[in-house]
Amino acid sequence: MVLVAGVDIGNSTTEIVISDGSDPVAHDRRPTRGMKGSAESIRAAAALLRNLERSSGRKAGHVVTAPWNPVTTEAVTIQEEPPDTGRIQLINCAQHSVVGEKAVSGVPWDITTPMPGSNSDRTPIIAIVPGKTGYKEAAALINQAITRDTGVCGVVTANDEAVLISSRIAKTLPIVDGADTDTALCAKRIFLEVRPAGNVVQTATDVWALHSALQTRENEVKSLGLIARWVRDDRAAIVGVFDNFKQQSAPWSTETVTWASGETVNLFKAIESFGDHPVNAAQSLNLGTMRPVTDIWGVDVSKILADHGLRSKSRSRNIVVASVNHQNSESHGRLDDIFSVPVSLMESETAAALIGARTTPGLPDNSLILDIGGGTIDLVGENGISAAGAGELLSIAVAKVLNVPKGAADWIKRGPAQRLESPQVLLNEDGTRGFTSESGRSVPANLLGSLVTPGPGGLLPFGRDLQPAEWRILRQSLKLEIIANNVGRILRSYSDMTKDSFDIVIVGGPAADDELLPVLGRLPMVRGMGRGNVAGKLGHRYAVAYGLTQFERQL
Repeated sequence: MVLVAGVDIGNSTTEIVISDGSDPVAHDRRPTRGMKGSAESIRAAAALLRNLERSSGRKAGHVVTAPWNPVTTEAVTIQEEPPDTGRIQLINCAQHSVVGEKAVSGVPWDITTPMPGSNSDRTPIIAIVPGKTGYKEAAALINQAITRDTGVCGVVTANDEAVLISSRIAKTLPIVDGADTDTALCAKRIFLEVRPAGNVVQTATDVWALHSALQTRENEVKSLGLIARWVRDDRAAIVGVFDNFKQQSAPWSTETVTWASGETVNLFKAIESFGDHPVNAAQSLNLGTMRPVTDIWGVDVSKILADHGLRSKSRSRNIVVASVNHQNSESHGRLDDIFSVPVSLMESETAAALIGARTTPGLPDNSLILDIGGGTIDLVGENGISAAGAGELLSIAVAKVLNVPKGAADWIKRGPAQRLESPQVLLNEDGTRGFTSESGRSVPANLLGSLVTPGPGGLLPFGRDLQPAEWRILRQSLKLEIIANNVGRILRSYSDMTKDSFDIVIVGGPAADDELLPVLGRLPMVRGMGRGNVAGKLGHRYAVAYGLTQFERQL
């Protein structure tokens, strides 16, 4: 009998099963090399098959695979758009390298233009330093203005040079850098406030102080209130009053999503409504380059942190997004030559997952298969839905939150962590303590105070600024937002076809996560949920790979 190899190249992991009829006789998996479906990933899969054949002593005479639709998972930092406040507008500026501790207001002066005369009427002036002007030249011109008593009371500069300018001028002034100086120069009057590191603006959150400083109209109090709420967590703020209502600061964000309806929405706003759209309701995604997509899923990581009190609210949002184009699979080329045996192509991975997962002992005949992979979550029954956003999206979110490499995040996301209190003592997430000697691992002294979790080479450190209980809350919140809420979206899309509650069996790598199953089991429309055991022996993995080996038996 000819042995059949099912080759499943996933976004994160490549899995292979060699089967003798209905019985799997060998299996193995490795991380996918390169993009799913790329020539590199296919060659690596062929190499894995040859290794499996050598180690098992069983040689496949036929390979079965399925079309590969890679998922793109990425992180992007975007800025929330400010409120519409008419002719009173916020002006973009940096928050990290500003100088001073003061709130001032005045009229803008481009330091590259003729200097104002002696300021006998004491009209305050805000010096504006365009990007083309270096810090030495800027400091010299500002010093001349100070010497002539022109009333310079603050500085706004385009370049990241606040500290350099401050150290070279003869007077202590509030200085804000990284600013949109082109817009600032169009204002008829400017308010500027800077506070020391660790502090937030005070005057800018006082509507009546702003009203007086900017000399605004009484009917503009509402706009001042919107600005006060907007800047309440900032260290620095610049507000301008303009004659031209249409004068706008530079765009805060250009990332967009276009839905299948034709509506184009800024990504910052779209992220809030991802769950309201059914699966495969997207048309294109623009994260700097426009590309076609059929489905998209993502979360605002910064909002999750702020909602749990773990970070202050910020308008610079870290968003992680997964997208897939089910209609643009890369050509496989000459697979027979790569694998050196005949290759058959099954219609889809979801069809293979259905065959493989339903070999789980004790599974009801009408159960749905939930295949959670690295790039997609597939729900398969009489119909099938494949949605973007799964294990890899969770890894990238964890990497972004903890500022660790994605490879480390793959291990950190899996389960509970402990904090190393001393070389001998570990603090658990529930407040109890354990001992490092119980793990049989030596602990380097430089890990003291870190959270640690088992990794491929011993204890993996991360999160010095987190308590174990905080990390537990955050980790489970990320799993809820990224995986469970996506499954909820998929179930709602599927229920439009079936209108029923479901028994579900979960397969795929993330099915091993003990924290994930209880969360998924609480979703509406779920009656029963458990892990798969493919062919009664392979566990929750290899559903697609084993299903591929059964392709011709199902015909």
